[in-house]
Amino acid sequence: MNQKQMEYFLEVYRQGNIQNAADRLFVSRQGISKMLRTLEEELGQLLFIRNPHGLVPTDYANALLPHVQRLLAEYQSIANMSTLASQSKSVVTIYALDHIMAYFGADFLWDFHRACPDIILSTVDTTDDAALKGVLEKQCNFAIVTGEVDQNRFAAEPLFFSRYCVRLHREHLLASKEKIAYADLEGARIVSKGRAYRCFRHNIDRYILLPGIQVDLVAETADEMLITDMILRHQAINLGYDYAAVLNLHPDIVVKVLDKADELGQTVYLVWDKTTVLTQASQKFRAFLLEWLSQNGKDKVVLDCSKKQ
Repeated sequence: MNQKQMEYFLEVYRQGNIQNAADRLFVSRQGISKMLRTLEEELGQLLFIRNPHGLVPTDYANALLPHVQRLLAEYQSIANMSTLASQSKSVVTIYALDHIMAYFGADFLWDFHRACPDIILSTVDTTDDAALKGVLEKQCNFAIVTGEVDQNRFAAEPLFFSRYCVRLHREHLLASKEKIAYADLEGARIVSKGRAYRCFRHNIDRYILLPGIQVDLVAETADEMLITDMILRHQAINLGYDYAAVLNLHPDIVVKVLDKADELGQTVYLVWDKTTVLTQASQKFRAFLLEWLSQNGKDKVVLDCSKKQ
């Protein structure tokens, strides 16, 4: 089973239709059909059952799928290595939870560039789970995510603790409270990051939905412009992390820590695959990041709610 056969198999599996797969791969329908017959003969197993609606994968094909995906990811990693080898600079790729790199700021990128001019940082904002998946599939060197990580699969360094907080309009009825408890949110309009994020699952699921607090969950979004607009125009309350709140201050929006905020939140970690030997460039990045955070006071989020925003 060669790389092309695996690519064809994967696309047919995804599309459930030979013509659609052929269109996506820019090959002929006949070429796809011939490849499937050849592959089934080589494996001695039927891969798809044909019905009026298309192709249905067999149990063997379902079992084969994760192995094919893993092998194709390895092929891509090898191709990426060839690309990197042709460059004069090394590249360190980081998949980070939304707005983490913005919290570090442009100074971090500039300081790293001055310290390590031979290394290019490539950063991608994403969800916690997608970042960890990127590490396992060798799409990135590091993930920066919240919460505990599987120590059997990953190595991790704690970066800082991020508390849960709320952002709301200055004229909101709750804005006069020094601290806001989850019970205070009964009946409130809520806008938050979606359930694809651990923030939603750990925060809203655990402290609002499970205890039975009734809220009007207006929207789930990580778009800060939409969140700000919802707060200003519709009296919505945003639930999120304090590291993101300090980035988006507005004169008509106040930020409040949640009651027991020192306990309610998650640690942000730098994570990598513990089975992978870090490159020299990756080692330099890890060492620089840990030292830089401490030297620049970014290892602890400062959210001074006593000051006017």
